[in-house]
Amino acid sequence: MIFDYVIVGAGSAGCLLADRLSARGASVAVIEAGGRDRHPWLHIPAGYARILAHPTLTWGFATAPDAATGNRALDYPRGRVLGGSSAINGLGHVWGDPSDYDLWAQKGCAGWSWADLAPHFAAYERAEEQGAHRGRDGALAVEHLAEVPPLVEKLRDAAAAIGLPTPRDMNGPVREGFSTFQQTRQGRRRHSAASAFLRPALARGVALFDNALALRIVLLEGRATGVAIRRGGVETILSARREVILSAGAIGSPHLLMLSGLGPAEHLRDHGIEVARDIPGIGRNLQDHYIARMTWRLTDHRWSANRRIAWPRLALELARWALRGDGVLTWSPGMVGVFAKTLPGLEAPDIQLNGGPVSWEDGRIGVPDPEPGLTLGAWQCRPLSRGQVTLASPDPARAPVIAPRFLTAPEDRAAVVRGIRLARRWMAAEPLRGIVAGELRPGAALQSDEELAAFAAETGGTVYHPSCTVRMGGEGTGAPLDPALRLRGVAGLRVVDASVFPDIPVCNINATVLAVAHKAAGMILSS
Repeated sequence: MIFDYVIVGAGSAGCLLADRLSARGASVAVIEAGGRDRHPWLHIPAGYARILAHPTLTWGFATAPDAATGNRALDYPRGRVLGGSSAINGLGHVWGDPSDYDLWAQKGCAGWSWADLAPHFAAYERAEEQGAHRGRDGALAVEHLAEVPPLVEKLRDAAAAIGLPTPRDMNGPVREGFSTFQQTRQGRRRHSAASAFLRPALARGVALFDNALALRIVLLEGRATGVAIRRGGVETILSARREVILSAGAIGSPHLLMLSGLGPAEHLRDHGIEVARDIPGIGRNLQDHYIARMTWRLTDHRWSANRRIAWPRLALELARWALRGDGVLTWSPGMVGVFAKTLPGLEAPDIQLNGGPVSWEDGRIGVPDPEPGLTLGAWQCRPLSRGQVTLASPDPARAPVIAPRFLTAPEDRAAVVRGIRLARRWMAAEPLRGIVAGELRPGAALQSDEELAAFAAETGGTVYHPSCTVRMGGEGTGAPLDPALRLRGVAGLRVVDASVFPDIPVCNINATVLAVAHKAAGMILSS
């Protein structure tokens, strides 16, 4: 079977690329290891808590244990379903700070400054927020909260009381301070990349190969000519006339490249893989946000959703969601957020806090606390720790070794402590008196920097933003990709997903992945 373009991965980038390329008349095949997005919890915004560790909707990844995070194997959820991680994420839609992308350009990524990329954010979105810079005609619905809990206004007042700005639009001119998160939601339903982009593409004739495992990129005389897949026990090659495009994510894309003989030569030989091209940077530079989650007890259930998301009241909320399109099931885990500068002289926020009026028993997401509570997470916006993705085996069905090396940079540990202290200051503000009854995690007994850093290391985890493992960059930087997202030294092969970021943005990354894909589609079509 021959197509103009073969895309590996039906996640955020792959779905948008399939839509834009097919709209110009190209024949496109999309390969997805997972199945159709039919599970009901995928479409309910609050379903996040029930699908994050689902055995068939996610890859079931875990990190390699690391002494810096208590020698724990951390769950590392990535979507394995149409829509990819946009089908299981927290729905947060955040553009990032302009300086994020200006730094990309300064690192040799010509054409990737804020001025270059901002129009692409607006082009794909259909935003409820009516700022002049926001998109109104795109395919992806971006909406404000369908129901604003009473606690949210108190949290806003408390943020103002400690001197934080309170902009309505966290994607507007003022990006520092408190705001509610905008959601990739259309009415009552999650609006994933599959819903927004892939379905129109399929109606246009895009060929979908779901439940198909990509085995390797087919290479011929220095050119990518197709992708070998296994589907239903049968191996097939999908050939590409023009390009093979990897959109398998920051874990899947470097994994498939290495399985195809493209990566660090010595590492490939160690696994018995013939080296097609020695590319040391493949799988290196893994960046992610590491979160320390804190919990407070609230004085009354009217401030918290805990009782509403537990049976038997959950049945009433399901009916409310289905009939009225509101209620707690339209909520997402990060309902409110704060971007803050906790050190002098910073050009962009260094700390993000996010959370909402829900708490989990023993901190386990998905098991509601029987008493009213609130959860906040703190993370460093621009971590300095760097990890890697490597092969565990030459078997494509076996997961790679994921080693984020969280908190190995001392600056990252210090930043998380500053985030915890900022959250405590926020929760102690006057507007929350009589509402916040006390701190449960880490607890008031832990006060020193060393104690708080240990709490973060022993209890924290990923915020699900892996990136930068097949980075783009200028000549001589060691970057595997050029600024057109082409793999250096191999014709007909691009990578388009979060792995291409030179550095992680300060925020949730899904909106940036989509902007990168939108820009990449234009590059591909014009080449």
